[in-house]
Amino acid sequence: MNNGPLPPARLAIDVYAHRGSTVLAPENTLPAFELALSHGADVLEIDVRLSRDGHVMVTHDARVDRTCNETGAVADMTLGQLKRLDAGYHFKDLQGRASRGEGVCLMTLDDLFERFPDTRINVDIKDNSPEAALAVAQSIERCGASGRVNVGSFHAPALQHFRQRAPEVTTAASQQEVAQLYFFGRRQAHPLAYEYLQIPTSYFGIPLAAPRFMQRARRRNINLVYWTINDTATMTRLVERGAHGLVTDRVDLACRLLGKSGPDRQS
Repeated sequence: MNNGPLPPARLAIDVYAHRGSTVLAPENTLPAFELALSHGADVLEIDVRLSRDGHVMVTHDARVDRTCNETGAVADMTLGQLKRLDAGYHFKDLQGRASRGEGVCLMTLDDLFERFPDTRINVDIKDNSPEAALAVAQSIERCGASGRVNVGSFHAPALQHFRQRAPEVTTAASQQEVAQLYFFGRRQAHPLAYEYLQIPTSYFGIPLAAPRFMQRARRRNINLVYWTINDTATMTRLVERGAHGLVTDRVDLACRLLGKSGPDRQS
């Protein structure tokens, strides 16, 4: 297969940097986000959880054990405790280079907005609570970021709370809403509560990247974003079928394929 850039018409496809990257730099940290943007990523895809004292932390797991040099739940730690952790403690890149002891820290959502004031951010709310939804909405409002943020969650109640608090911010469909569109979409005449589908290519055998379903979503002006796509063959197939975005750990491969700006751009 030709892994060179796709035709210029494909430049409109957005590359979502999955946690910045989980394989190129310590996930959900400043080095990962900076690396992703240097390759030409369009959107930073992040996860957030609340600290014990109510700060919105950019981190995926409920516990810090997998990525940091301590153990414990994010919800049981204060901002100060979380900021002191080595967030690169367990990381090694594809060449085996470690990040331990390099000063890689966890960030708050406010930190991220302030560090990248012009970058689009996709926020995945990991806590299933109205408090988490409210805190994310307040951070977006406080930082004036509503026009460059999209919010999703696997937890429909948290997502509904967020929509009620920040109706001006675009959101991704919940799992139930994806199912409704897939099975009953032709009969859904009412306006949808979301602007994005952020989905895998299949879910328990349901082909969510089938051309007919993708066409149905496009007719409703829904943005189709697929995760987590790390090989160029699948990237190419999704782009050719009309995907709007690719969530990937391999921003280097995706940006090269799509001819994005950055160090991997091919002429």
